[in-house]
Formats: sequence, C-alpha cells, structure tokens
Amino acid sequence: MPAQRKPEEIVPTLLDRLKNARDALGPIHKKDEKIVSVFKEIETELDKMKDWEGELIKRFRTLVQDIDKDIETELEKMKDWEGELMKRFRTLVHDIDNDFWFDRLKHGNADDILNGLELIRKSIASVKQLFPAEESQVTEIRRSMPFTGKDQTTSEDQAVGKDQTMSEEWSRLDVEKKIYGSEAISDFRKSFDCLGSNQLKVCSLCLSIFPENSSIKKRPLIYWWIGMGMVTKTSEKTAEKVGEDVFEQLINESFIIPKFVNPYSSINSFIVHPWIRRMLISVAKGLHFLNFNPSGMPSNGHHHAFLFADLRDPYSAMTDNTLTVFNVNCQYLRFKPDWLSRLNRVEVLQLGRWQNSVEHHIEVENEDFIVESKKKKKVQYEVSLNGLGSQTSLRYLSLRGVSRLTNLPRSVLKLISLEILDLCACHSLEKLPSDISALRNLTHLDVSECYLLESMPDGIHKLSALQVLKGFVIGSVGRNPCKLSQLAQLGSLRKLSIRIGNEAVGKREFSNLKDFKALEILVISCGAHTEDALKTISVPPKLKKLDLWCIPLQDMPDWLEPGALQYLEKLYIRGGELKSLKNQGEQTNQGEQTNQGEQTNQGEQTNQGEQTNQELQRIFPKAVYLEKIKCNKNKKYEGSYDPDIIWNNALHEKAANT
Repeated sequence: MPAQRKPEEIVPTLLDRLKNARDALGPIHKKDEKIVSVFKEIETELDKMKDWEGELIKRFRTLVQDIDKDIETELEKMKDWEGELMKRFRTLVHDIDNDFWFDRLKHGNADDILNGLELIRKSIASVKQLFPAEESQVTEIRRSMPFTGKDQTTSEDQAVGKDQTMSEEWSRLDVEKKIYGSEAISDFRKSFDCLGSNQLKVCSLCLSIFPENSSIKKRPLIYWWIGMGMVTKTSEKTAEKVGEDVFEQLINESFIIPKFVNPYSSINSFIVHPWIRRMLISVAKGLHFLNFNPSGMPSNGHHHAFLFADLRDPYSAMTDNTLTVFNVNCQYLRFKPDWLSRLNRVEVLQLGRWQNSVEHHIEVENEDFIVESKKKKKVQYEVSLNGLGSQTSLRYLSLRGVSRLTNLPRSVLKLISLEILDLCACHSLEKLPSDISALRNLTHLDVSECYLLESMPDGIHKLSALQVLKGFVIGSVGRNPCKLSQLAQLGSLRKLSIRIGNEAVGKREFSNLKDFKALEILVISCGAHTEDALKTISVPPKLKKLDLWCIPLQDMPDWLEPGALQYLEKLYIRGGELKSLKNQGEQTNQGEQTNQGEQTNQGEQTNQGEQTNQELQRIFPKAVYLEKIKCNKNKKYEGSYDPDIIWNNALHEKAANT
C-alpha cells in the first residue's frame, strides 16, 4: 500500500488488508480462538477510527483554507499534528502490509503470529494517542489545536484572560466572522443537528457560556439545567438523574471531555473542546438562545444576564424578563440593595462558583452589604438579597464558594418554588434561619465545607421532597434543634453527608441509620470524641457508597462486616486510625473499593492499610478497582510511606490472557 495515501483513506484500506491477512491464516490457525480473538479486537479498533478520522482531518484542512493568511502561522501546530499522525500510520502500515508477516501467517507457529499481532496493536495504540480517547484527559490533538492554551491545567482566570486577548486579536484581523461562517463550523454543526432530542440540544447550548479551556464542575451545570426546566423528573427518575443521563450523552457525543482521577472514579468536572464551543456559540446566536459579544463572551439578552469581573454596572441589563443571572467570572459581588426589584420572573441565581478549582475566589465586597450586629460587636455580611422573598419563580440559588457571607437572610424562606440551595464552601457562614420547614419544594440542600456552622436549623425533617443533604452538622445535644434521627422521616433522601463537630456526640447517635430506607450514599467526616458513637452505626439497607473520613477507630467495627454491606459498590476510607480491614469484603457485591490514608487534622499520619497487594485482593475478591495511597507513615524517613497500591482488575485480567 503506498505510504503517501491520503490519511482519510488509510483506515479503510488497512481494514481490507487485515481481512486479507486473516484469510491468509493456515487451516490450523484459523481455528485458534486466541488468534481469531486478537484479529477481531484489532479490527474493532481500526473500525472506530474509520468513522471520524478522515472527517476530522477534512475539517482541519478546510479551516486552514478559510482563515486569513495573516494568522496561518498560528495553525502550524495543526499541520505538525497531521504530519505526526501520518508518521505513526506509516508504522502501522508497515506492520500489517509486508510479505514477511503474510509468510508467518501461512507457515509460522501460533506464538509467531501472536507476536506479530501484538506489534500491530502497539502501533494502533500509538496512533490513538493522537485522537481524543473515549475516556481520557485532554489529548495531544487538543494541545495541538490553535488557541487552546498551554496545557490542560490552565486556570480559569488565565483562560478568561486568554479568551479576551485572543478575541481582540481576532477582531482586529476580522477572523471571528470568517471562523463562524466557515465550512468547518458548518461541519461541526452537523454533529449538533444529529443530537437525539431537543432536550439534548438545549442543554448542550449552555456549554457555550464558559470561557475557553475552563475546568467546569458537573454539578452546577446540572443544577442550572434543573433550574431552567431543561431537565425535569419523570415517573421513574429524579430530575438530577435525568440530568446525569444528559451529561453522559454529551460525553458520548464528544461535546464534553471528562476529567478522570482514575479509570473508575466518578466524573466531577470536564472541559469543552474549543471548536465545539465555537460551534455552539454560532448555533446559540443563530437560534437566539444566547447573545455573545465580538470577543466570544456571553452578553445580556434573551432572558439571560451575566456577571463579569470588569462589569461596573451588573444590574443595568436585568429586566422583568430575565430568567437567569449567571456569574461567569465576577470575583467581587457589588450589587445595589434594590437590584432584585428588577427581577420578577428569575428562575436561576447562579452567583457562586462553577469552576472546578477551589482557588477561584468570590467574595462580598460592598458597603451596602455591611450589617453591624447589636448583640455581637463585629461586622457581619450578607449578599444584598432585599426583595428575594418576592422571587416566587426561583428554583435554583447558588452562593457556592462566596466568602465573607456570615448569614443567610430570612427572606429565603419565602422562596416557595426553590428546589436547590447551594451554599457549599461558604467558609464564613455561621448561621442559617432557625426553621426552614417553609421550603417545601427543596430537593437539594448543600452546606458542606461551611465549617463555622455549629448546628442545623429546625424543620429539615419536614422537607418531604429532600433528596440530597450535604454537610449536616452534628454538634452538642443542646445546640442542635434538628436531630439526625429525625431525618429518617425523609422518604426520598438518597444522599447524606455528615460532619461531626469536635464536641462529644451521643453513643446512640447513628444507631437508627438502618431506618433510612432510600439512602444510597453516606459520607461521614469524624471529629473528636466519636469512638463510642461510631461503634453503634447501623447501615442503611440500600447503601451503595460509604465514604469515611478520619475514622478514629483502630480496629474494624462490626458494621463493616460483609453481611452488613450486601449492596455496597464503593468504599472509601480516608485518613484516621484504622489499621486493618481483615475479614472484610468476603461474599459481598462490592465493585469499586478505595482505601486511602491521608493526614489527619492533627498532622499525624494514619496507620491504616497494613496489607499487601495480595492481601487486599483476597479481602476484596470482587473489587474491580482498588487503591491504597499514602498509608502507614515511615517513622524513620520523614514524608515516606508504604508503597502505594493501585490495582485494576480489568487490566490484570487482560494481561493474564495475553
């Protein structure tokens, strides 16, 4: 096969040659199941490339032709990528298309044939490194694209600044208009038109507002979809589960690139490929779904208002028709006291952080926010939410990550339609309204990482629609109006995270967890004086994930025995004093189990995890992925620990079969 063949023609030709190679097998080898199986695997991998490899190259070439000569130098990386792709394809061609290989197929032994097939598989893997993998981080192809940033860890603030600088240069060269009108964007538009439902299309358009190369948290995006009514509950699924399904479909359609901690970790953040984002901007503008300024950033209009760092008057464009207020990159909230009076139909107030990085800082900064307390001689801050109680259509309120916010105003209790209240990581928050039972439609309440909260308000157990409660604080008995035992009344509660304060808790505090019939995810972060209470935990019957932080017990408690964890799929033990998990995990259905030791709050290292790789595999015989990280600090050498263990059963089985 000629080495200079066009790249979009290579894969189909290779498939033909692979078929000829399989036909050339001797009669005995044609019946060898292992050889036949490897041939099928290689054919499958090549077939995956065939569908989109040529189309991708075509789009790149079209883009080069459509853009002014003045910036063609900026696209040299794209040509370098194509050159590297051709180089790796030529290696693959040589491995498949040579006489010596075909002679071995006819006359060689099985080992010779399998060795040859292994060379082909390695060449295919080398080619695939240049493509966006189905489950990968940002690959070489993204880094080689023009205007995509230096690396995938670029911070959100740098991404915003780069977006603006780049767009100013593009505006000067009149490139923006040519890009959005190019045939390349039209080709990408076809992928949008092929999305399976209008719901999927509308949800995908929301991705266009985020600055290029931003690392975006999944949860705020899904909450936005819920708040805008883009995803709603069905008779079988909650609105959040429907949102998860939409998110998964966008991954499958390559509209978003997930970021993985490990092959079996949950996807908590993602990025949008720059060219997918530009296509979505073009579509959103054409459908009058969103407005964008010449620099490619979202602008107010079509029922949306956006907050930016350099916007002096953020409320000027808010009108009676505004449905969403979204903080894109504003770090200092400077609202006037009456700003909410302009909004009567708003459904989403996303004022907090959507960025994945916790380093992205947002804080209250306005003299109008300062409220001097008469009882306490200190200055307190509130986001100026005068008029909030009149927002009867508001379904999603996010103040995630907003610092210097000490109190949540009582007017929040008038939000009769509120479904999601996200106060995660409001590190200055000290107090919630004393009784929140009025929020009857609330499905999600997140006060995790609000470390100054010492108690929970009364009435939580009356929120019959509540599905997710994160950051429930267990303080002293006399200070906590809401008791953990009362939450068993919440028939829809499926996720609960608990933070135990440093004060002693009752010995029977966790004894009725077995009454939480719908609970599937339980997170417990331990404080001091909790040993006795932890020994009496009763496990919820449908528990699938258990996440324990800083557990003070040295010996494995009875409730971690296999019989108590029959439906458990994920187990995390992070930090604490637990030394051994022996006798744990037999005859369970556990799928992913992670054993991690981290530094405790006192700065001491855990002693847990005194097991070898073989012991952990015996303890967890059905585990598909297992980690043991930074366990058992070495007393002789500061900063050193037992060797880490990362065990992937799928890779282990594959290696055993080759």
